[in-house]
Amino acid sequence: MTSKPINDSQLLKTALLVFLGLLWSLRLSAIKAAGLSGIPVYVIVMFSALGIAMFFSGFALMRGDWPPVDRPTVVFYGLSGLLGFLAPFALEAAVGPHLPVFVFVVIIATMPLFTFGVSAFIGQERLHPAPAMAISLGFAGAVTILWDISRDAHSVEVGAWWVLAAFGVPLLYALNTVFIASRWPTHAGPVNVAQAQALIVSAAALLGGAVSGATDAWPLVALNVPAMLMIALGEGLALVVYLRITRDHGATYVSFANYASIVFAALIGAVWFEDRLTAVTFGAALAIIGSVVIYHRHSGRSVAAASTRCADG
Repeated sequence: MTSKPINDSQLLKTALLVFLGLLWSLRLSAIKAAGLSGIPVYVIVMFSALGIAMFFSGFALMRGDWPPVDRPTVVFYGLSGLLGFLAPFALEAAVGPHLPVFVFVVIIATMPLFTFGVSAFIGQERLHPAPAMAISLGFAGAVTILWDISRDAHSVEVGAWWVLAAFGVPLLYALNTVFIASRWPTHAGPVNVAQAQALIVSAAALLGGAVSGATDAWPLVALNVPAMLMIALGEGLALVVYLRITRDHGATYVSFANYASIVFAALIGAVWFEDRLTAVTFGAALAIIGSVVIYHRHSGRSVAAASTRCADG
């Protein structure tokens, strides 16, 4: 009698992860389309941050459900906004122009490795062969997909210092994910946290844009309005789903959406940008699916074992 609720819960857990990967891939594809239209990265960041903040603020106004404000929660909002948005965005803007897209995306794909390492280091997750194997298998699949669709895009000389600096981006994302999972405020929901983060990020982005004069480039948004709207909508929905999974299922599990997004990005690229797909890509996609299944089963057994220990105690 108890198997159905458990199965439903596991199904929802998997569906949310797949949905998050799809949202991230749509956002990346829209960013690519906006860039090809001539819209600078800093305009994309400012527009998307402001759009997300306005969307969630309107949603909160309709529901009358604003983010709780107290000292620990405000500190949580600020640190998660810094680690998850402001710091990695600034580093991406500094490093991105000096690295081929292929190299940079491969570096970003190391986020699950960093996340698992940080989680194990602070004792949030135990070191076991199964999750380590799952993460390694997923990373191998992700790198294979990126290599297969970009074979000629990475034959460029790359500075070692820029590569080293680029690893700070997935490290920051990993630290933010582990921080959110371990310090989540119990009286705030995912939408509350998403709104607070968006308000902080948009305020910082607009202030920085005003000081640097970047706000003068706002009219460039008109070059590809559909792509810009998709970026804001995709990022907003992805933020809520990401926060929900992180809160309920842990930092390492949500990081697997990074691998899923690469699979979806390859498929979208084939349809939207006429990128090529081969049997190697599909084989690597199966490896990524296998990595999620391995970790999913391991985490399910860990939860069951913990429940048994509690019942025995």
